[in-house]
Amino acid sequence: MTKLAVVIATIVASTVSAYPIYGYYPGSTQSTYHNSGAYDNGVSSSISPYGTSYNSWNDGFSATQGNYATPYGNAGSSSYNQWSNNAWSNSYAFPHGLAAAFWWALNPLFQLLVFDPKGLTLATDPLSNAPEFTFVEDDTGATGTIGAAVAAAKKAMVAAKMVYMAMASGGWHSAKGGDVAIDCPGQEILERTSAVISDRMVEARLTAGLPAAGRTILASAAQRMFLETLPQLVERALMYRSVDSQTMHALAASVEDQEYLRSQLKLLSLVAFIGNGAVLPRVSGVSNMPLETNTVVRFRAPPELQVMVELPNQGTVVGMGIRQGVTLICGGGFNGKSTLLQAIERGVYNHAPGDGRELVVTDATATKIKAEEGRFVCSTDIRPFINNLPLGKTTDAFSTADASGSTSMAASIQEAVEVEASTLLFDEDTCATNFLVRDGRMQQLVSQDCEPITPLVSRVRELWEAKGVSSIMVIGGCGDYLDVADTVVSMHGYVPSDATEKAKAIAQCMPVVIEIPQIKYGPALNRTIIVPKELAAHKPPKAKTRWSIALFPSDKLSSLAPPTISDAGAATHERTDEPEVFPELDLTALDQLVSVSQTRAIASMLQLATQNTRRRTMRSLVSDMCTTALGDLPAGHGVAGNLARPRGIEVALAINRLRYAQIQP
Repeated sequence: MTKLAVVIATIVASTVSAYPIYGYYPGSTQSTYHNSGAYDNGVSSSISPYGTSYNSWNDGFSATQGNYATPYGNAGSSSYNQWSNNAWSNSYAFPHGLAAAFWWALNPLFQLLVFDPKGLTLATDPLSNAPEFTFVEDDTGATGTIGAAVAAAKKAMVAAKMVYMAMASGGWHSAKGGDVAIDCPGQEILERTSAVISDRMVEARLTAGLPAAGRTILASAAQRMFLETLPQLVERALMYRSVDSQTMHALAASVEDQEYLRSQLKLLSLVAFIGNGAVLPRVSGVSNMPLETNTVVRFRAPPELQVMVELPNQGTVVGMGIRQGVTLICGGGFNGKSTLLQAIERGVYNHAPGDGRELVVTDATATKIKAEEGRFVCSTDIRPFINNLPLGKTTDAFSTADASGSTSMAASIQEAVEVEASTLLFDEDTCATNFLVRDGRMQQLVSQDCEPITPLVSRVRELWEAKGVSSIMVIGGCGDYLDVADTVVSMHGYVPSDATEKAKAIAQCMPVVIEIPQIKYGPALNRTIIVPKELAAHKPPKAKTRWSIALFPSDKLSSLAPPTISDAGAATHERTDEPEVFPELDLTALDQLVSVSQTRAIASMLQLATQNTRRRTMRSLVSDMCTTALGDLPAGHGVAGNLARPRGIEVALAINRLRYAQIQP
């Protein structure tokens, strides 16, 4: 099977007989596309009253004018006699008429336009014959249609999930080779470029693999794929008459309820809500699917922590509210502590109906913090946690290419607070012990004056009281935290109970000494940053996996050693005789990245950042990236159909791990 190296765009044509292409009708001329610029990489086009002609392609694809008649003449027809990227030659051209069919044979359902080596783009209007959906628009009771009540991003989430479901788990595959596929949504509902919805159409972007025998494309099979299979997929996935309207309505209503519930958390003084009946455990550690067995214990809130919320569509729901402040999740091993925290950390996203976590909703800025030995840190003030290093080295602008577990946690907290995270999540199992606590015996053995580390137990209340940053912590062995907790949830047999009063009684009976920090916490970071244009000198950054981005910096940039601590404590770059190259950006510690499509978007955002080398604050840079429409992110040759929206938090955390970033206090 040979991969199709083009993008084919199809357009709403249900009421027009043949020739609308991106809204351009007979008599219009178009020579530019995408952000009012010329087709990327030198492609120029003109849309004539009866079709399209391509003047040049610079990626080895040549199109020659053919003489295959269309219903509107020869002006828009093309014969693709050479396709060098896929070893096509004249002898492997499509059968007579297929190229012309690209422009008109599939009407009135949609049309095809070859314009880019990325995949297929299908567009139609599945809601054209749909009944009006009515949703509550806000707490005043105002209502509107689906186009008015659900924001474009939320509609895109629903569209992507519906298209994927309708395409039978993401696509079609032929036993004789050839496939059509779409970027696969997971259990979390994200804004994606694989399906884009507007007031006039829904657009699906797919990839296609041509059936082939060795390096020879099977033209007849390819013709059937485009002219028979593809229209069937469009009919099944994009037309309202083929969509289960109840499922579509339930999906949209569920997204709206989750968004509304998340918007109410702060008003209720909560950082998270876990609804009664939720299914928290997953099939396995490598699967995000819900565990479906007769022994699954559904979540049930303890009476003392129950909260009731009225949702726009589902009505009254009851669950456990986790209050602002410091919350501990305690209990014996294998009783569901980490499972609860993992559900909470994924609650920053909406979930599809049937996932089991539709009513697990968390503060949108909640950030998981964990130890990350060997990570890169640059110009970060970690004095609230680590200060007075040996030999007089300061930590007000700390940099290292090889952080310890405790240092990495200190930096991660400061970086999260810098971009306005208001909830931090910790699991004792993935934290550095010496960063969490320093017990009485160690305090006696090593005096505070000789210990650079101020443990989190000494700062966690100050984080809440002075910074407004709440913490949710899974604790199984650090009993000192009972003294600083506002709420204690005990898990036993996967069932939560309120252990707050018991914990306070134990803390009174068995007092411990928690060291008072020698300095105040201090202001949040406000660093400035430049992502150098040399980062994408050879090629743009490219996502390899969900947790890894390949980098292709210039030789000059690669020859710079990672920043190190100078005598003054500032970050410096020193040339080395044998430069160490860091070709990948490691994101393995970003547990709340849920899709490789988000990583692709981060890679595109890094490329976008290299195009503007003015110095900006971290908050400003992240805001600029996250307010850029996904469709406007750099996509190589044109439209990308495999991006998903990451949170600004993950974008910031990725930049902070970028060894070539130029960060200053």
